[in-house]
Amino acid sequence: MNDLLLNYSGSTLLIRELTSIFDGSAKMKAQPQDDSKATLAPKITPEESWLSFDKEASDLHNKVRAFAGWPGTRAKIAVIDKKNGHHNILELKIITTRICGHNNVQGNEVDDITFFKDALVFPCGGCTALEVLEVQLPGKKVISATAFWNGLRGQKLKKITTEGSSYAGGV
Repeated sequence: MNDLLLNYSGSTLLIRELTSIFDGSAKMKAQPQDDSKATLAPKITPEESWLSFDKEASDLHNKVRAFAGWPGTRAKIAVIDKKNGHHNILELKIITTRICGHNNVQGNEVDDITFFKDALVFPCGGCTALEVLEVQLPGKKVISATAFWNGLRGQKLKKITTEGSSYAGGV
């Protein structure tokens, strides 16, 4: 809805101002920028792409949208074999998300990643949850959360909250 409003307003303003740009009168209306009021945005680095699930789901969802393309957003998860307790650490690129609108995370451990309908559900800070709809493993194509979940074949997922690459939690 907002995109349509901005699209309409922007095109209307552009058409209105194009004539003054072409006839040169736009230079008369132009005002120099006050450099003392200008702020510089720091350069985004790949280290900023890691998601911290202690933040609220809305913050993480906004970060995924803001970092889409480059550098993208990433998360480390533990894949645990329920039979023998062995675990692997996976780095996932998080492609598409939405804020969870249901209470399907209650009754699970605080670091359990569950699957509900078509999404991986990551518990987040503030008793919120983030639904991840598409992921990408390193060197692979983007896949749906459903395809990723089906490929696990009953293994358990846990989010990793520490910066390290080793799984810190219990089974």
